[in-house]
Amino acid sequence: MSAKFISCNGLGCSPTQIISGIWHSYSKSPDWFQFGDRDIIFTYQARYAIALICRLLHIGSGDEVIVPAYNCGAEVDPYIKAGAKVIFYRIDNRAKIDIEDIIRRVTPSTRIIHITHFFGWPQEISDIAAFCEKKSIFLVEDCAQSLFSKGPNNTIGLIGDAAIFSFVKSLPVPDGGALVIKKKTWNKTRKFRQPRTLNTFRNSLPLLKKWFMQKKKFWHRYEFTRKLLTKSWLNNPKGQRRELRPEMLKSNYFDGQRIDWSMSRLSKGVLSTTNPYKIVEKRRRNYQHLHNTLFNIPSFNPLFDGLPDNVCPLSFPVFVKDRKRWHEALSDKGILVLGWPGYYPGFDWDEFPEACNLKDNLMTLPVHQDLDTNQMEYIASCVIQIAEEIYKSNSC
Repeated sequence: MSAKFISCNGLGCSPTQIISGIWHSYSKSPDWFQFGDRDIIFTYQARYAIALICRLLHIGSGDEVIVPAYNCGAEVDPYIKAGAKVIFYRIDNRAKIDIEDIIRRVTPSTRIIHITHFFGWPQEISDIAAFCEKKSIFLVEDCAQSLFSKGPNNTIGLIGDAAIFSFVKSLPVPDGGALVIKKKTWNKTRKFRQPRTLNTFRNSLPLLKKWFMQKKKFWHRYEFTRKLLTKSWLNNPKGQRRELRPEMLKSNYFDGQRIDWSMSRLSKGVLSTTNPYKIVEKRRRNYQHLHNTLFNIPSFNPLFDGLPDNVCPLSFPVFVKDRKRWHEALSDKGILVLGWPGYYPGFDWDEFPEACNLKDNLMTLPVHQDLDTNQMEYIASCVIQIAEEIYKSNSC
């Protein structure tokens, strides 16, 4: 690999951005359209917004919650820890909800139906929303992957009884999630406290590392330094074993001691200086570049056929054969690819082959707002090169 290597390893945050975030940390909350005319409770992570919903509804033993089978586990654990029985429903091979399957699983004990807008693409939920209203079931829209996506008629996050958001997936912040809920539903007297300074510092280290290593060309010259671009400075999470269905990452589990933590002032400051329109424009541009360049690559099948209006893509999800091989090849070139290979233990995963297919064979390429056109061209060229190498090796 020549010195032309361009790092593409996720969102980074410069020292200047951190200082600016601290400076603006006491600014008022951003007035983003997805918050609408609703109450906003900022949380340490999105999973704690789910835990707050459980407290609000007094979810406990005997209650049932219906959740998509395609999940990372972080949205499942708060319901489990609250004492609820979690029931999975079918997600098809294109990450669409199966409304008939959801309704089939509803019982008199069903308290919550949880709908996820995957990768920024909207689910069609008007029918299930009407069903929930009729049955007095609380509808949660999981918008952790769809920050700044509007969907048809600007409805993402505004149809359900509550919506949850995860800012760390889309913005260079050390922490941060939100519960957005209808007015007069939440007890505003509840007090939240700042996370520990040490937690904020530790969570800021990967953001600084990504910025520093992307800006300094020295780190691009050698294979061992390029590999540092995709290696965490924090402890390697346990639980991700090499097996057919590995348990989800330990870091995705719910920690009850953090339910009363708000997001840090640093994260709030970054949010207050964020321009959603520029982020949407850049993410759509980057996604469209990969879509136009890679759509006909053999054994490389994008999850979606195109980019609809009013969608802010979180990433470029694509099906590949031998994802492990793709992951290693792209990581060696400094390109961070992600997926949800972990499984929450204790469920009958054989009942949900489509969700398993998504977990086992889907990977995502970065399209985040820090990437420019040259970097997107680099990503595309690496994909084409790897696809050709795999094709030749399989033909031998």
